[in-house]
Amino acid sequence: MDLKNIIRADVYRLKRGSAVRNVLLAGMTIILITGMNMLNSGSGFGGVGVQSTASAARSLPANGGAFVQQMRDDGLFPFFILTFAVAILGADYSAGTIRNSLSYFVDRKQVYLAKCITGVLCCFTYTVCCLFVSAVAGIILFGFGGFTFGLLLRMMIQIVLSVPLYIGMIAIGYLLLVFSKKTSITIAAYLIGLIVFPSVTYQLYQLFPKAEWLKLCDPLSSFSMMARFWDFPFLYVGLVLLFWMVLDGLILYLGLRSYSKSDIT
Repeated sequence: MDLKNIIRADVYRLKRGSAVRNVLLAGMTIILITGMNMLNSGSGFGGVGVQSTASAARSLPANGGAFVQQMRDDGLFPFFILTFAVAILGADYSAGTIRNSLSYFVDRKQVYLAKCITGVLCCFTYTVCCLFVSAVAGIILFGFGGFTFGLLLRMMIQIVLSVPLYIGMIAIGYLLLVFSKKTSITIAAYLIGLIVFPSVTYQLYQLFPKAEWLKLCDPLSSFSMMARFWDFPFLYVGLVLLFWMVLDGLILYLGLRSYSKSDIT
């Protein structure tokens, strides 16, 4: 079975499962609740989105386009993408597919690559669905204004810029999964890592105080930065992306080695 068929099998399994679907529905529901709370409160602080060091301050959206932007800052990115990645991991290992795949396929590296690609495709699907829900909710609650070509172009660029972060979040999860062999341990380590990551990047910043962009390299800040990439110096955006691409390369290398040598007994 080649890489394409493994991906098809994984997509089919995730579509039939409930974990990923439930997180997708939860994300859409929270976007709707956030919009209604904002409208009823008369300010931008009625929502439940996640703030980070790179997030914009909330204000009551002037129109539907402004609401979509706020959901990109706080509702869409970064928290739900990370939760979605965890759900994919949980759905995968709880079904026993990794162990079965490593037992059956000769080329274990293809198993790892296929699962990473499947996870990234799921993140893309999640993003598009939530953008659609945000747009519909924004139009209904705040009016049709604000949907310009510039907004659409920025959304497309943001999704492209977020690819290295998608890859990193999925790849490191599957790497942890094959080490721990337990979903609960993997998810706990994953979430602890999200808490510790900013401390690591801050310590790097202490070593290199002129490199302020290092403070934006943790997952939450990086996702939020990409949501408003035009508000940051081009050099900062490029360096953060370079940081994640180097990290992705390291994670993928370790993942390929781990899967090829993994003990599945």
